Amino acid sequence: MADYGIQIGKVVFVGLLSVILTIDIVVGLQSLYYWQLNRVETSEAIYQPPKKLESLLNAQRTQLTDYRMVDEKKEVVSIPVARAMNLVVAELSRGRGTTGAPTGEPQ
Repeated sequence: MADYGIQIGKVVFVGLLSVILTIDIVVGLQSLYYWQLNRVETSEAIYQPPKKLESLLNAQRTQLTDYRMVDEKKEVVSIPVARAMNLVVAELSRGRGTTGAPTGEPQ
């Protein structure tokens, strides 16, 4: 049998070393991932939103969901967004939709 200069011992050693190194890197990266994931979950559990943010969010929710008087002199009121969307859909389904820019006056 002809010898082509291939040393089977070295090939097996390099192959085995490559497999061990690859497994070591994968296990190390996976442990690093879970360690970082644990740190992120811990920091999220500790975080408490500021009171000012909570009050701002509640005020914005109130503006979107409640009826209120905007300007009594001009008789302008604010209605909930969901109700406004229903009114617009009903108006468009009746064929009363505007073709140009809104003017603020009823058609």
